[in-house]
Amino acid sequence: MLHATASPLIRPADLARLHSLEVAARLVVEGLQTGAHRSPHKGHSVDFADHRQYVAGDDIRHLDWKVLGRSDRLVLKRYEAETDLGCTLAVDGSASMSYQGERAGLTKYRYASILAASLAYLVLGQQDRAGLILFDEQASVEYKPAHQSQLERICRALEAHVPKGGTDAVKGLEHLLAPSVRKGLVILISDLIADPQAITSAIDRVRRRGHDCALVWVLDPDETDLGVATVSRFEDLEGTDTIATEPRALRAAYVEEVAKHRLELQKAARSRACALVECTTAEPAHLPLNRLLVALHADKR
Repeated sequence: MLHATASPLIRPADLARLHSLEVAARLVVEGLQTGAHRSPHKGHSVDFADHRQYVAGDDIRHLDWKVLGRSDRLVLKRYEAETDLGCTLAVDGSASMSYQGERAGLTKYRYASILAASLAYLVLGQQDRAGLILFDEQASVEYKPAHQSQLERICRALEAHVPKGGTDAVKGLEHLLAPSVRKGLVILISDLIADPQAITSAIDRVRRRGHDCALVWVLDPDETDLGVATVSRFEDLEGTDTIATEPRALRAAYVEEVAKHRLELQKAARSRACALVECTTAEPAHLPLNRLLVALHADKR
């Protein structure tokens, strides 16, 4: 069990209401230490994997004597090694994440930070490794998945960041494409206010590198239904455009566009075997966390 942290991002009441499920990759992963997750590497564990030809110097304790007796062939038994999970929390720190409507008690960024800190707590508590990428138009903070003092490091970075700039998930996740980065689980926490093609491009690049991927779509309630009552002035938080309008005149068309965006994200996630969880900043944090944990265990392979 982890020691308690002083960070206000870690909320014991939320953690106490989570399902008793681990943060898990739905694809095979690779890591550095023995743990609870299936690895693509072969070792000497419990579950038999396959055979390989014996070569001089191999440990004869792993010879398959039955095969030797039947076919006079020297082969070694190989087993599935198990390994710890490297989980990278990729948090959108762009300017649009600073929005907070009247129906929400938190900005989208603060809410995303609570989710990320809670996930880091869970990952580290199950003896796996947690990392952090904070990005806007590029990665501003990058901590590789690790154990030692990582929860405090992640919480400090999340609390210190001020949302700014535009959103570029491709550049923000570029570090994960390096050959030296071990394959693991990447959880992208963002309002996903971007062209769906740009989002799917980022996912595709991460998955081609061998990572599993999950998406947490964070919205303010205003962004789901344009629920603003009076004539308002809308500002582009990631640009300079402004517009004054009567929201009721736009609401039906706006809700339709949100539905189209949702459908595109759902199709992209489904076709790429990515977990997708939608949430608003008005709901308790344990609810989307529970939905994510369940989604990560669904159709696990």
